[in-house]
Amino acid sequence: MKLRNAGLGKNSEFTKRLNRQMVLDLLRREPTQSRADLARLTRLSPQSLSNMIDDLQRAGLIEASGKIYGGKGQPPTNYRIAADRGYGIGLHVDRDFIRAALVDFDFVQRFGMRRPLTARSVDGVKDILTDMINELIAAAAVPVDRIWGIGIASPRLRDAHVLDAPSLEGSFWSDLHSYEIDRRLAEERDMAVIVENDANAGALAELTFGKGRTVRNFCYLLLGHGLGAGLVHDGGLFRGGWSNAGEIGRILVPHNGKTVYLEQIVSVEYLLDVIGASGSTRDSETGFARLVEAGDAKIEMWLAEAAPHLRWLVGTLENMLDPETIILGSDLPEWLLDRLLEKVAPLAHTIASRDDRGAPRLQKGLLDRDMIALGAATMPLLATLEAQPAAKWNIAGEIVDVFHELG
Repeated sequence: MKLRNAGLGKNSEFTKRLNRQMVLDLLRREPTQSRADLARLTRLSPQSLSNMIDDLQRAGLIEASGKIYGGKGQPPTNYRIAADRGYGIGLHVDRDFIRAALVDFDFVQRFGMRRPLTARSVDGVKDILTDMINELIAAAAVPVDRIWGIGIASPRLRDAHVLDAPSLEGSFWSDLHSYEIDRRLAEERDMAVIVENDANAGALAELTFGKGRTVRNFCYLLLGHGLGAGLVHDGGLFRGGWSNAGEIGRILVPHNGKTVYLEQIVSVEYLLDVIGASGSTRDSETGFARLVEAGDAKIEMWLAEAAPHLRWLVGTLENMLDPETIILGSDLPEWLLDRLLEKVAPLAHTIASRDDRGAPRLQKGLLDRDMIALGAATMPLLATLEAQPAAKWNIAGEIVDVFHELG
């Protein structure tokens, strides 16, 4: 059964979904908890929590995972996420490549793959995505009817008004946006398709799999062909009025007597220009290893230009947003990111300069090459459980209503 994209309203069903969402999130973060543990953590009454556990079991979303012995009375039953209840597919569409991942309901990756993006027509891109989806499902050997949807992450698909970034091939992304590839895939696959920008998908990946698991408020910087940010507030994405929050690459900065976009300096695109590379081989297994070497004078030139701008950006984000940490993600070689962080230090004194910090002000992300595809794969799983999915996600098609039998 599908749940239409209408808002649910602030009614009892809305509250039920919020509470179910909270319990499932707790079970992902701390597996195998008892009803008493969950009642204490959620502050729900034991009866309300017990009813909710029964509902989640009937929906097949959680399962018993044994009992704890050693105490007085009847041993309590522990519960965990039912990983095989549903699956999400994530597609990371970048300028030169497509990465794909399939994750289960417990947010464990079951399979991943990558392909070069050789097509430059919208129909060609859709054909590649269709083939990859089919290969992913076959390779992971999961039932098609348990796939809850597809998440697509890309530099520019959400808003036609931001498709003219100078560091990207604007006309190609504009054509892909106008083509409504999410709607076409939703109709073809008969499942929900959710589009998000790549920085937000990267932030979701850090929140779910990486350094963001221990904090509730952070900024995720994606240093790719351009420069973007995913802003996480109170454990969820902050998107802004038109879902374009985090377009920090479009900030104008002075550079060598001119005013340029920040991503024209702090980006892989500019690095490639500096070293004289014709195109990118960064999706190969060796990444940039064949293009950059430690000690190369041109690499040092880029570092010397990019580091001051990144230092200024970190200070600006800290003073404006007061994040617990800023996480830098990229598929640049780790040694090069380390050199960049060395050049950025020392950071300027801001409101983030405090002794009671629990996380570094600026740190590297997990640097998993599939991180953004993984973040995209969590999107249909998260949206399926939302109290008001259409209020938070750009959804084509209809999401699965996993609670339709519960009333």
